[in-house]
Amino acid sequence: MKSILLGVSLVVAAVAAQDAHAQRGDGVRFSGFRGYAQVTTGDLTVPAGTTTSGSVMVVRGNLDVYGNVDGAATAILGDVIVHEGGRVRGGAVALMGHVRNEGGSILGVIKDVGATHNRSTVSFGGRPRTTLGSLVAAFLWLVVLLLVGTFVLFFMRDYFKRAVEVVTNETGRSLLTGVIGGLASIPALVALVIAMAITIIGVFFIPIGVAAFLVAVSGIGILGFLAVAQVTGIAIAGKRDAETPAGQELQFLFTGILAFSTLWIVAAAFTWFPILGSILRMLAFSVTFVAVATGFGAVILSWWRSRPRKNAVAV
Repeated sequence: MKSILLGVSLVVAAVAAQDAHAQRGDGVRFSGFRGYAQVTTGDLTVPAGTTTSGSVMVVRGNLDVYGNVDGAATAILGDVIVHEGGRVRGGAVALMGHVRNEGGSILGVIKDVGATHNRSTVSFGGRPRTTLGSLVAAFLWLVVLLLVGTFVLFFMRDYFKRAVEVVTNETGRSLLTGVIGGLASIPALVALVIAMAITIIGVFFIPIGVAAFLVAVSGIGILGFLAVAQVTGIAIAGKRDAETPAGQELQFLFTGILAFSTLWIVAAAFTWFPILGSILRMLAFSVTFVAVATGFGAVILSWWRSRPRKNAVAV
């Protein structure tokens, strides 16, 4: 209600100012909007390859952005349309209209208020999600996981098999350990930064230490996810005869990866249907999160349990 009242107030003020200065034509600047570099009536287009000197407002018209708006883009009784290649470096606001991002980039708050709608979101400059782009990203992740899985299976076989055993025999404990370990990684990173900041030399190596920590955590997560994918593949494909044990394990791993990737591919295919697409993406994210958390915990448990065995052998 407050947003609608504010919008109506701005509309009344703008229309009154326009009528009082109508003789000055388009491009007139209203004294009530000094924060804007340009305030015009009617439709306005920011051409491609051009950049405004600040924020722009239009009254009783549409604001079409093909170039760059170095500030906010506002339309009263009209729409703000950011076309492909266009960029708004501030918020995009439409009072009694809509903000439409048709392939451009908006860095700031997106706000449109009308008689039948009231939307307020925050954009970080990303382009709108498209079905084709989502499908390409999903298939690229599938290819990457297949390649990484093949590498892990043949070059990190021992670590991988131990994680698979833990996932198979202690799924619940692995999930709990993974959640706790993931939460504990945040204070662990903070402690690492503090420890390195104590010494003058260590300060210069903080970025390297943080990067190494994040790489290690990501590696554990990927290894754990692949272990869960292996177990999932075994459950789906079942035990089958293969020419070699390695070939059978690779078949299980690929089956599991394809099972998880299918969720994301299906969600990407429905990007054109925002409501259903969002539900499917949430489902895919939830399943993937459980898989990663379970695998993360399995890797931690397998590593922890292997330490006493190594010590016993050394003694």
